[in-house]
Amino acid sequence: MRHLTAALLLAACTPQPGARPVPEPVIQRAHGEALGTTWNVSWVEAEGAGDAARVDATVKRVLAEVDEHMSTWRDDSELSRARRAEGPTPVSQDTALVVDAAMDLAEVSGGAFDPTVQPLMELWGFFGERRDDLPSDEEIAAVRERVGWRKVVLDRGPDGATLDVGGTALDLSAIAKGHAVDRIHNALAADGLAQVFVEVGGEVRVSGPAQQRPLWRVGVNIPDPAAAPDAFALVVSLTNGAVATSGNYRNHYEVDGKTLVHTMDPRQGRPVTTHVASATVVAPDCRTADGLATTLMVLEPDAGLALIESLPDTEAALLLFDEGQFQLRTTGGMDRHVEVVSDRIRKKSP
Repeated sequence: MRHLTAALLLAACTPQPGARPVPEPVIQRAHGEALGTTWNVSWVEAEGAGDAARVDATVKRVLAEVDEHMSTWRDDSELSRARRAEGPTPVSQDTALVVDAAMDLAEVSGGAFDPTVQPLMELWGFFGERRDDLPSDEEIAAVRERVGWRKVVLDRGPDGATLDVGGTALDLSAIAKGHAVDRIHNALAADGLAQVFVEVGGEVRVSGPAQQRPLWRVGVNIPDPAAAPDAFALVVSLTNGAVATSGNYRNHYEVDGKTLVHTMDPRQGRPVTTHVASATVVAPDCRTADGLATTLMVLEPDAGLALIESLPDTEAALLLFDEGQFQLRTTGGMDRHVEVVSDRIRKKSP
């Protein structure tokens, strides 16, 4: 679950010196609520495409399908049915695709990302009722027996997909919103919209024509609960690709004097304790960016940045707590995308 805001700050093209003036694009917008969060879509008008009612209907259809397939709150979702089933249960190809991606990320991250983390989220009070005491080591150990991505068996055969969760409970919330963003983006592109900004719960994917200056700029919040909702730490610029940001500062509570954050380290069975205040990832698709942003909140900064450096066409920026300010650390290629816009952020010296 995200709790950072990604805001569309600008959608405009700036011509090169001496070039013919380029008319400012006409931006259309639609917005709504779904998946327990908000969504926003902006697009540049195109001849024969971009009818607002059609865009709205496309977005709502896609989000309803993702909710029906992958919600952990609905008893009738495919994930809920798989949790109740004893053995394999049929699932849609859409669900199978996301489960497959989540399993791949679990493997490449060494289990720092684990889609079977839901029992731990329930134990620690982030799914259902908040706790008024800390769970015991025995309780944690017992729940960890029901967690582990290797227990899950996904079969994507020619006759359809089946899923056996192996006594676990799949929670795809750290990757499903990014998948929904990709599906919306691709559906609108198929309808003829080539310049689109799609955001669901802070996860973003954009597209536009190749040009020297990026078409879209996305603001990333200062990861401080005392900061104004429109106070930005960074601005990420790009024309084609996805941006996802994860952080803990808006979803936490205190028990016995200890602050519990909603990001879980499945390897330890406990909420993370980290200096990482937020993690922003730029990737070709939003499903990838979404899952990696969560992963970076679990891994130590050096390990997280090394993971991103190993992946093609993927960059990241971490904001670390640093004595009342925030230290910015980035992968090698992130500088071309990110701009610091707050005096509370300082870049780590090379």
